[in-house]
Formats: sequence, structure tokens, C-alpha cells
Amino acid sequence: MQLDAFETVTEFGVALAGFSALAATLTHKPGALTPLDRVRTINLLSTTLTPAFVALFPAIGESFGVSGTALWRGTSVGLTVVVVAAFGFSLSLFRSLSAADRAGLSPVLWVFFVGINALVVVAQVINASAALAAPGPGPILASLVALLFLGAQQLVRIVIVRPVEPSA
Repeated sequence: MQLDAFETVTEFGVALAGFSALAATLTHKPGALTPLDRVRTINLLSTTLTPAFVALFPAIGESFGVSGTALWRGTSVGLTVVVVAAFGFSLSLFRSLSAADRAGLSPVLWVFFVGINALVVVAQVINASAALAAPGPGPILASLVALLFLGAQQLVRIVIVRPVEPSA
């Protein structure tokens, strides 16, 4: 398989992350990033940069002579590790928020965030274990696109649908 689709994911992820960082910077006053904005921004960047960098794994694997099933199994394992680490970091940030700041987070969007991450991990475990079929690029690409969609949704939430901050 050509790696064009993975290159496209990398380009889109980097562009979305760059635009997100710029938009987040322009929508906040200097030095006024609240803990809630910090969590939102870090989650946004993690869901855009994760697919951007993980999409490079197949090209890196091929450069080392890995191909076929081993390439896709390794990429699935790598994606799983990165998503679990990023989600764990997001969870630690969430727990560090005060009760008032946590109240400022949408429960529906938090469930959506958790659900997408969980689906990505499940899809990659199934792909890597060859439970349904030989490991392939399809579940990896679908997972990377799901993470990019999650990042785009968070960008809209931060920039366009500016949530009302809880009063201190």
C-alpha cells in the first residue's frame, strides 16, 4: 500500500494543530489562560498531534525494512500506546481542575472524548491481535481520522462556541 493516505493525515494533523495553537493564542488575553482553557488547549493539541505523528510510523517502519502484517501490527501497537498515554495525561489534567472548573466542562463532550479514545484503543487491539482479520492499514487510518475529527470538534468548541467560564 502506498503511504499517501498516512502522509495526508500527517499534513492535516500538523495544519490543524498549528491553526489550533494560533486560534487559541488569539482568543485569549496574554497571561489569562485559565486552568480550564489549559486543559481544553492541551486536549486539542494532543488529539491533533497524535495522528500527525503516528501517521509517520508506517514510513519509519518501512525505512527499517518492516513491511506487511508486521508493519501494521507495530503501527497499531504504537498508536495504542500513544493514545493511552495522551488520555492518561488528559485524565490527570482533568483531575487537577477544581470542582468549579470541572463544572465548566460539558459532560456530553467529555463522554464523546472518552468514547472516541476508547474506540481507537479497541480498534487497534483488534487490529494488532488479528482477531478479525490480518492486521492492515484500514483500522489505523480510521482511528487517525477519528482523532482528527475529535480535534476539529474541540477547536470549534474552543474558538467558535466559546463556553461561558464559571464565575470564581
